[in-house]
Amino acid sequence: MKSVLSKLKDILFPAGRCMGCDHPRGADRDGLCSGCRAAIAGLTIPADSCNRCLSHVRRNRPCAFCAGGGMKGIDRMYAPYRYRAQVRNLIHLLKFNHEERAAGLLGSAMADALTNRDFDCIVPVPLHRLRLRDRGYNQSALLAGVVSEKTGIPVREDLLRRIRATRAQSSLKEEERAGNVENAFEADSGCAGLRILLLDDVRTSGNTARACARALREKGAAAVSLLTAALVWNHTGAED
Repeated sequence: MKSVLSKLKDILFPAGRCMGCDHPRGADRDGLCSGCRAAIAGLTIPADSCNRCLSHVRRNRPCAFCAGGGMKGIDRMYAPYRYRAQVRNLIHLLKFNHEERAAGLLGSAMADALTNRDFDCIVPVPLHRLRLRDRGYNQSALLAGVVSEKTGIPVREDLLRRIRATRAQSSLKEEERAGNVENAFEADSGCAGLRILLLDDVRTSGNTARACARALREKGAAAVSLLTAALVWNHTGAED
């Protein structure tokens, strides 16, 4: 049993903080405490989800996300996790704090979730140049690098660009999101005939992914699938 002095030392001079819960923890390889590691393992996509988009499907009913056009232009969806609790914390650390350990953890899980690897390239969802300048990095590109290293699928950041600055989708109401990203992306003609794996950090409403897929297909992409670290797991696609 730890002494009072030892406990005080741990509080004042912690060896590190868990990326999942932000509590002091002993240093370890993956930056997670044992509790968060177990909790994240419980946030995988349920096996009875839609086999095309991975959304929640009510028993004996068609997938509402697919029926509502959520996968328009996208052939298949891959993701390891539901966007909740510790997984959400990891994504926020990656997205807003440039936490590359989170990119390693999430990217490795994304590669494992990719049951089909028959793609010509990975295309990360791009940031507008102004947001990229402010943030200093693209979290989707960091994830793409990890997935590429694990799978051998090359990354192509030259095939898609964001040509219009948009507001953060998370700051908008559901009905505003489609218009926010409409015509915001432009693809290069070099994507013609390619089987593309579009990659983003999270799928919520799906509007960003659909807008990207539309731009890629307009320039002749043969196929577009989507890989994310997590998705909002309910039939509406609205963030919980």
